[in-house]
Amino acid sequence: MTDAVRTHAKVVAASGSVLGITGAFVAHGLIFRPNRIVNADPVSLWSALGTWGWVLVALWVAAGMLALSPLSERTRGVLVTILGGAAPALIIWRCGAEAAAYAARAGDVARTSLGATVWVSLFAGYMVIFAATAWLSPGPLRAGLTYAPVLAIAALIASGSLGELAIAREYANNADSFAREFRLHLTYVAASVGIGLVAGLLLGLLAARGRSLEAGVFGVLNVLQVLPTLAFIGLMSPVLASLSDHIALFARWGVRGVGWAPVIIVLSAYAVYPIARNTHAAIVSLDPGVLDAAQGIGMGKLRRLAEIELPLAMPVIIAGLRIALVQTTAGAIVAGLVGGGGLGTFVFLGAGETATDLILLGVLPIVALALMFDRGVLALQRALGDRKAHA
Repeated sequence: MTDAVRTHAKVVAASGSVLGITGAFVAHGLIFRPNRIVNADPVSLWSALGTWGWVLVALWVAAGMLALSPLSERTRGVLVTILGGAAPALIIWRCGAEAAAYAARAGDVARTSLGATVWVSLFAGYMVIFAATAWLSPGPLRAGLTYAPVLAIAALIASGSLGELAIAREYANNADSFAREFRLHLTYVAASVGIGLVAGLLLGLLAARGRSLEAGVFGVLNVLQVLPTLAFIGLMSPVLASLSDHIALFARWGVRGVGWAPVIIVLSAYAVYPIARNTHAAIVSLDPGVLDAAQGIGMGKLRRLAEIELPLAMPVIIAGLRIALVQTTAGAIVAGLVGGGGLGTFVFLGAGETATDLILLGVLPIVALALMFDRGVLALQRALGDRKAHA
């Protein structure tokens, strides 16, 4: 690790600690309301958590001080990662406990919402952990410390300890529809990225085979990429409605100007670009000597593509797939606005009802899915890169 990276890690970890301390004292930590729609004055985490508020501040202070300490990198990394993960886990645990206590006093219709500084504190924890893991070598210890806070919060959810938080109450009221919309959201992502992967590979390879084709392929893809999502769907709506009116098969499939069809088309169009661009870049940057050697031993074009070009280009192609997967997971939220369902349904329904926790019921799973896909595909990308390096 270079001196610049060491300094950067210390600054990020200390900044996360300061952000966490600030978030503990700023109002808007927890919001206690007598019912779902009545507004109430928020209170700071330090005030709401009582004695545990002091424990929270102590964790942030200790994380910041240790991040700047002269301890060995491994020791510092372990301690700071533990403290940076313990603070968010403590916040969520105690917020759930305070919500249960408030519900016991105020009745079943009472709501306890997580305010802005809770989310700021979770981000502060991420900053501290992200910086601290730079001092640890990749391996089980680093992975375990990194994901321990996530597992702790998941355990709290599974145990029912967070059941009185407003977002948990919204989930309980919409459990059946949530499962349905969650599956539909995943379907949009899988279908769009699948189409984008096939089309992106074909177009990227086509563009790599000739300069004249490159300009045409990426000229069209660039236009599609910059179209605003709603404008794109608006352009597709009359076309799909007309096709459904004139072609019986489309009508039987439920293709209309709104609903699933324009969403799949638009998301697929967005997913094509990063895959096609990375495929093209990977193929044209291959070592000509390797390709000449393959041709010299009698490999035909298709065999050379399957056995040499695509395997060597795969880490870069996977990087494009990673971008497409994350942006499609986020972009599928628009389906809820055009009658297509998905998790965006809760976002727009909550916005219409000014129910922040209902909005979060749709947003948080999308964020979690995007992060999971990002980390998972990145791990695959690194594994392919390592295999390529050792080949």
